[in-house]
Amino acid sequence: MTEHSSRSHRRRLITSTIAPKELTKWHRQIVFFRLSQLCSPMLVHFENDLVLFTDSLEQRLHNLAQRPLSDAKELLIAYRHLRKKELLTSASYAAALCAPWPRIDDHEKYAEWLGVIVLCCCQLHIQGQHDSAISSALREIRLIANDAKHAAIFEQLPMPTNTSSLAELGEQLEVLRQRYEEPNIESAGIGYLSVAVRNAAHLRKGIVRHRKIKVPEFTVTEHIAPIPLEPVDDSGLEAEQLQITPETTDSQSADERMKLEPGKTVRVHNPQQRKQTLAMMALQGQRFAEQLASRQQSLPCSFEQLTEWDIQHLLQYTLEKLKQKNVLAGWVLLALVTGRDPTWLHARAKQWKSLRLIKDWPCVQLHHHVPASQQPDMLEEVLPAVSSHFYRPLPIQLHDWVAQFSLSTKPPTASECRAWLKDINKQHSTRLTLGRIVRFMEHWCLNHGIDRAIIALMRGEPHQSRPALSYSHLHQDALVECHYRYVNAIFAMAEQVPELPAQRQTDVYLGSRLHIPESVIGNLFEVLASPLKQKRDIWAVHNDYTGYVWAVLAFATGHRDVTAPLGKITDYNPHQHTWWISDKERRHGLAARTLVIPPTAAKQVEHYLEHLRQLQIHCRFLEPELAARCQQALDGTGNLLFILTDKRDKKVPADLTPSLLEGLLQARLPWSRNWARHHLRSELVKHSVNPELIDGWMGHEEIGEEVLGRHSFLSMADCREIADIIESIFVTNKIKAFTGWTTH
Repeated sequence: MTEHSSRSHRRRLITSTIAPKELTKWHRQIVFFRLSQLCSPMLVHFENDLVLFTDSLEQRLHNLAQRPLSDAKELLIAYRHLRKKELLTSASYAAALCAPWPRIDDHEKYAEWLGVIVLCCCQLHIQGQHDSAISSALREIRLIANDAKHAAIFEQLPMPTNTSSLAELGEQLEVLRQRYEEPNIESAGIGYLSVAVRNAAHLRKGIVRHRKIKVPEFTVTEHIAPIPLEPVDDSGLEAEQLQITPETTDSQSADERMKLEPGKTVRVHNPQQRKQTLAMMALQGQRFAEQLASRQQSLPCSFEQLTEWDIQHLLQYTLEKLKQKNVLAGWVLLALVTGRDPTWLHARAKQWKSLRLIKDWPCVQLHHHVPASQQPDMLEEVLPAVSSHFYRPLPIQLHDWVAQFSLSTKPPTASECRAWLKDINKQHSTRLTLGRIVRFMEHWCLNHGIDRAIIALMRGEPHQSRPALSYSHLHQDALVECHYRYVNAIFAMAEQVPELPAQRQTDVYLGSRLHIPESVIGNLFEVLASPLKQKRDIWAVHNDYTGYVWAVLAFATGHRDVTAPLGKITDYNPHQHTWWISDKERRHGLAARTLVIPPTAAKQVEHYLEHLRQLQIHCRFLEPELAARCQQALDGTGNLLFILTDKRDKKVPADLTPSLLEGLLQARLPWSRNWARHHLRSELVKHSVNPELIDGWMGHEEIGEEVLGRHSFLSMADCREIADIIESIFVTNKIKAFTGWTTH
């Protein structure tokens, strides 16, 4: 209390916390008006408890409370602003004051509770070291009015004005909390409110937690001695117990912890194992890999995978068992067809009812949703629609098995599958395991050049496991065609017929909706270039021109939406028209790639560099700082793309960031700024470009699968083919390279 004794300091402390400076002036006014309307009556009622509030602050709240009530629409606009800017946590007071009350019927009671909690949190903030209690209480009072899970708490709360003090109100809350025998959402929520009220009533000091570190004392150093143990069976294993015995104190300095944890440690050694040390085995493996690399060779495709011999006998054996109503045979065949293990399939069947008969045909239903599948309502008429699920027909041999499938039946375990496959492995010398059966679909598809995104989609993988899924707008017919090819191929190995239903042409798409129609994409670039045709000041022209250059280059390269996009001009080779892109960090190495940009994009780069030269000439005496920034962009010491921002009535250059681009483009780009990656990948798939080359161009290749890696069969010539396809898209949609500002 002594460090916050100044009245002016307490007033500034509260006002800066309730309405942070990140908010605009209008939003701060709305927050303070709302604070006065809710808190002024409660401050009068509990004036004996809220002793840390100054007289001047109380008078200011009383004066603001005399003004007209804030409009509900204004409060909703302020709350949406906080949510959009992700300030609900950092501006917790403002979020609680402006939050709507859709689930509250008794508005008078909730207004009193909101005022009490805000005042208690202010008193705790002045007291200090109560950040956790404050954030929890403000979040809980906001969720009570917005979240259905927390709405039941409000019905149990008493009326605050029916109590004479905060201490009495806190005791009532504590009684309510203790009624619950087990912890749940309601008991935790009441506990958060109780802590804030009781701490404010009793002016309790905050808790400062310090991490305790125990430093062991090394009085006597120790060493480990193995003690042989008598064998307990005739397996031939040799066991030793590791025992700690003291050494002399000066044998080793104790600069790190050397003492083992208490307990009995046993070391087991098998003398019958191959007499090779781990070091020798590692050296042999390294030598084997070096020879493969020097000879430009790799292991055969069937390495640790099933062969046609295995699949042939597996299918024949499984179909024979299905005729005998063997349930486990159905699980094995389903795993082979879908590329998923029984446990995963059973969980999805329980969640989505995915295994069922559709039009008297066995099918498996899979769901697929990526972030770009959901777009604002204003874009419903512009962007193509996508489906959230798709079906994969199963072989007719699974008809009876799917018809009799029950969610109550547990899937087979790995040991049960291993025991079931043991007979066929012994009879036909196959090497079948459940893992190899599950992986065979992906193995077959990769050998036949199918896109990894389609493989992941066929297996029902989430977009987090395969980033290409997030950027792909795929036709459902392409997915079904790959499924048909795979199922027919494996059944042909066993000379069987799956009798899949006839394929029907559909107009259903999956994945991202950001595949812009041809009638829209050309107009989009015209809208981005429209400000360049107007005669305005040079600063606005430079910003709009930089935005257009970024749009052209981001579309040509599929660049990610990152800070300082496209790096420096030294990353660009003007002779070969190649660009070194590094827009992603990777834990195990550098995720960079070299691309060939199309002629239109190369021409746009030349125009932009000439624009910077003209701008430097114009500003070398008027704005020396801006002229120096242009020179940095031209000689490669600074990032290529930058705009001018207002700072203290002065134009200051700033590198492009996602937030600056959002403010620069605003309504001219109504969808997300990384739309070019979505549209470009979908267009390349549409033009039947090699899937590995698409992944390399987009930066989706895995470690060891780089396009220009030593084991890759792709080359820069393949990248030039992609550049030609992108150039044809530019020409078709009339996307042109514009000149920039000039002094003439």
